[in-house]
Amino acid sequence: MIIAPEFWRRTPPALFPCLLGFIGLGLAWRRAAEVWPVPPMIGEAILLVSCLMFMATGTSYHMKLSLRPSVIFEDLKVGPARGAVSAGSMCLMLYAAAMAPYLYELAQIFWWLAVIQHAGYMVCVTLALARSDTQLSDVNPSIILPYVGYILASVGGPALGYATFSGFLLMATIPGCVFIIVLSLVNLKRHGINIPLRSTYFIILAPLSIYGIGSYSIWPNTSYVVFWSIALIAGLCLTPFLRWFSAGGWTPSWGAFTFPLSAFAGVMLTGVQSDFGLVAEIASELSLGLASLVVPYVVWKTYRFWMSGKLAQATGASVV
Repeated sequence: MIIAPEFWRRTPPALFPCLLGFIGLGLAWRRAAEVWPVPPMIGEAILLVSCLMFMATGTSYHMKLSLRPSVIFEDLKVGPARGAVSAGSMCLMLYAAAMAPYLYELAQIFWWLAVIQHAGYMVCVTLALARSDTQLSDVNPSIILPYVGYILASVGGPALGYATFSGFLLMATIPGCVFIIVLSLVNLKRHGINIPLRSTYFIILAPLSIYGIGSYSIWPNTSYVVFWSIALIAGLCLTPFLRWFSAGGWTPSWGAFTFPLSAFAGVMLTGVQSDFGLVAEIASELSLGLASLVVPYVVWKTYRFWMSGKLAQATGASVV
């Protein structure tokens, strides 16, 4: 009889992107309670559940790494995992933002741990790319996470007293974000992409939305308007391609839908806070409603697949 390894020995990085979207959904509902007459407990309940799930998942993945640290490079051999691993430290950035109103000093510690951990993951991804024979043709929007993911520090950073450093991270990552998006689109035109991985191109919406959310907290009356407008235009441009992104039905790569949807809902809600009018109201309602349907569904499907023992094999993740 074959005995399956304990579930934590087969913890795949693919769990982190959908968790990132789940925590982001909680933060979006927290912001919604600031602008609409909705119960604040909706956002806090989502944050409680998503943060507990992140704690359990993060512990499982680090237990797996503790047995054989080099296993991270085995995970990073698979293209989408190069972004999924980095989503773990990005979850920790949002975890700090969620914790800030309750445990301020502890949230500060987690915020710095997240930034440092993200730098470590970026180094690992860089080494994995350097070992690849096709570095440039491997670039797709999932690479945004390790190289541009620092911008998530701006979601909680200003409230934790790190507005200046958060602003630096926002501005410093713009050239890399533009380069990755342009090169990803060039690669899509030249090489195409398998249907199950089309959802990774939806990630493009995430950084454009986070630039808006971060700048709202740091520069609410200047560059914020530009970033908000860019996010809105990007969302409108991507909407007609939703059928193309989701062709073939659910796969573990659908985690790429979750955080962009949550982040877009969040940045549109900042438009409501800034009295941008009917466009902001409609965009906020539609995006938050869609995110509230899609994100829990993807989380449920992904975790059910993990517990059944199929997720690691389906995503090419290592088992120790």
